[in-house]
Amino acid sequence: MKTGLLVVLACVAGSGCGHSDGRYAPHSSTGRSFSLPTCPKASPPVRVVTIDTDALLTTEPGKGAGVLVEYTNGGHWHVATVCDTAISGYYCDFDVTAQAIGGKVSNLLKEELETADIATSYCSDTALLGVTTGSDFDGVWFDTTPGATIRVTAALGQTIYENVLYWISGDVVHDDANANPIELTPTTP
Repeated sequence: MKTGLLVVLACVAGSGCGHSDGRYAPHSSTGRSFSLPTCPKASPPVRVVTIDTDALLTTEPGKGAGVLVEYTNGGHWHVATVCDTAISGYYCDFDVTAQAIGGKVSNLLKEELETADIATSYCSDTALLGVTTGSDFDGVWFDTTPGATIRVTAALGQTIYENVLYWISGDVVHDDANANPIELTPTTP
C-alpha cells in the first residue's frame, strides 16, 4: 500500500482557520443533529477525480483539520475526520455523506466514535458520519461495488468549506478548492 503523509492539514494563526470563524465547537456529549441531507438527492454535476487505490493518508491526530477519504481494493472505503484540537484547544463538528453513485453501501463499521457520534446509513446508497472530533480520529468504513464512484460532501461546523476534503490521486495528497462535494472514482476496482 502507498502512504501519503498529510502535513498540510494544520491550521495555523493567520490562515483563516480558528475558533472564531464558526468551524469549531466546545466539546459536548449531548446529542447531535445532522446538518446535511441524510439521503442526498440528485444534484448538479460536481467535480469528478480519481482516488488512488490502496493509498493511505497519514497525519498526526490533533494537529490538523479535515476529512480524509481512502479506497482499498475490492470496494472498501474509509472516511475519517481529524481536528487540530492540540493546536486550537477546540473540537471540530463534522457531518459527512458518502453516496455510491448508482449503487449501494454496505458493511458499515464505526471507528473510534464517542457516545454522541453517528456512523450509519438511512438509505441504501449513502453512508453518513456525524462526529465531534478532538485529538483523535473518528471514522467509518463501508463497502460498495468494487470501483464504484462515490460523492462525498462534508460540513465543518454546519458549513460546507471548499478545501476540507483530502484524498490521494497520482501519488499526491489533494485538498483542492472547489472540491466539496466531490465525486471520487478509484484508479482500480
